Amino acid sequence: MASRLRTAIAAVVASSWAGAAAGLFGLWLVGQVFRDWRRITGLCFLVPTLWVLVGLLLIAVFARLSRCRRAAWGAVIFALPPAFGLLFVENQWVRPAVPAATGPRLRLVYWNMCSLKGAPAEKARRLKALDADACVLTDYTRLEEIQGILGPEYSLYQVSMLAVFARGRVELERAEERIRRRGYLVHWESKAGPVHLFMVDLPTQPIYDVNPLLNEVREHISLLEPDFVVGDFNVSRRTRALSSLPKGYSHAYYRAGAGWSSTWPVPFPLWDIDQCILGPRIQPLRYSLLSTRLSDHRIQVLDFAVAPATD
Repeated sequence: MASRLRTAIAAVVASSWAGAAAGLFGLWLVGQVFRDWRRITGLCFLVPTLWVLVGLLLIAVFARLSRCRRAAWGAVIFALPPAFGLLFVENQWVRPAVPAATGPRLRLVYWNMCSLKGAPAEKARRLKALDADACVLTDYTRLEEIQGILGPEYSLYQVSMLAVFARGRVELERAEERIRRRGYLVHWESKAGPVHLFMVDLPTQPIYDVNPLLNEVREHISLLEPDFVVGDFNVSRRTRALSSLPKGYSHAYYRAGAGWSSTWPVPFPLWDIDQCILGPRIQPLRYSLLSTRLSDHRIQVLDFAVAPATD
């Protein structure tokens, strides 16, 4: 009797570990296959692959300690696709080769400064150390103090909750084409000639249906043909809208980046929600993501050259 009871308990424990592993893997798989197709699949897509991988490995360890060898091996097998996705789909570890610059080398920085963390003066000094030709900022405070530290060589343009500091004149362009106070096109007169920046700051709610706004971003890219689309999208570059960009556009990370691609939240970023999209005229040279204790978002830094404008 006691032997049968122990056998029954062991079977229940083994099936519990196996069910937990299958459920966690199934949740991840739905998100990866369907992504943001529906809100429920979008919620599955939000689950970080790293969490799923760690969870499955922990299940394997505990199942093995419970002497449930089949459940342990099952969890290990389920962990293989998330491990592959983390290493070879979500991130790239070798920086792509890029041709030599054909014009002046410039630097663009985008940073969600997280107004709740760090002093504006410290953040301004961090920006100044990067020596960028243009800095696009969101979630900032005390722009006058930032400009005072950056120096008079930078002009400032602010619209809604987006701001850009640049060496050279900056002004709003096509004001009628803004996206519900979430996206604006600005004209930057850089040392390499005119550059058109489309600045974006989309809603932060994790279950908010941003697909209509993402579709508007895509429409504006096709209509306005900016050189850059940069900002806090609050969605992954692998969403359906951002994984298939208009012709000639591409993600800076794929063109010139390497390493861990997630940008939020620092110090352990799990989601790639800050984006830098390049137009056909932009020649990326190097794309980097920098962490700092001054914000919960990593800083995007792009070194690039610009092809001459054509009529």
